[in-house]
Amino acid sequence: MGIIYDFYRGIRCNLNGNKIIRCVEDMLFWSVITLISFLILHQANSYDLRYYNFTGFIIGVIIYFNTVSKYILRFFCSFIKVIINILINLYYIIIYPIHLIFDIILYILVKRVKRL
Repeated sequence: MGIIYDFYRGIRCNLNGNKIIRCVEDMLFWSVITLISFLILHQANSYDLRYYNFTGFIIGVIIYFNTVSKYILRFFCSFIKVIINILINLYYIIIYPIHLIFDIILYILVKRVKRL
């Protein structure tokens, strides 16, 4: 679950958004994580919420965030930044020729209209 949270944080560190949108994203994220947690608890012991379940979650979170979280978050931020740059470059590679074609067509049309 920590890796999923770091992936989510990696996305957020690269995308600027509205506060309301971030609030909605947070609620959706934590709703999904809660659902996944309860599904795991159901598979493990039929929704029996015991002290050791919560203790295990808390200890796991503490160990994860104090050991590997910063490295994984740095990786996800860099990885997502690279993906975003690739998508932006692909967008310009695809859009530039189309834009050039429209400019040529527009130039030809304007030239013909001026003749009339």
